[in-house]
Amino acid sequence: MMIPLGGCSLIMVVIIIERAWILRASNFFPFQEMERLRNHAKTADDLHSLQPALNHAIGRILSYGLNSLPASSDRFREAIEDQARRELHYAERGLVFLEIIVGVAPLLGLLGTALGMIDVFANIAIEGPGRAEALSQGIAEALITTVLGLAIGIPALIAHTLFSHRVESFGLRIEQEMLFFYHKLYPHE
Repeated sequence: MMIPLGGCSLIMVVIIIERAWILRASNFFPFQEMERLRNHAKTADDLHSLQPALNHAIGRILSYGLNSLPASSDRFREAIEDQARRELHYAERGLVFLEIIVGVAPLLGLLGTALGMIDVFANIAIEGPGRAEALSQGIAEALITTVLGLAIGIPALIAHTLFSHRVESFGLRIEQEMLFFYHKLYPHE
């Protein structure tokens, strides 16, 4: 069970590092770019001329919406909502694997412990009950996989919870920003 647990550990570390890098606020809401767009965009033509940068989520969402213009307010709203869903889907990428590791790693640890205990009792059956030190050593070795499974599952759970919360808060902030630009472009809606 140590090999699958090692694999879970490696996958967990890679996903945590990659998601920590991707889910930085600057990848979604670069402060200077947001200020520039908010302060200088009065109409759709202003937004087109400012050309939102495509290296962050808000820029990609706005660009996608602006490419739908001229359009009705409903079509523009639909376009930015579609792109916002794609951005959030990208932000959630990899979190399902963390969620799987949260459930699987402790179970693999328990399976390793159960298999180790079976081995210990099989050896006792062969050698006889008089070797208490062999029993205690075998049980201690068997419990290592449970500890390792929990040591992998707990940080994976923490990371999954933090990243899921961050994606959710980004979704709310994206919605706020898009409503701001929507009302700039369609002030009477």
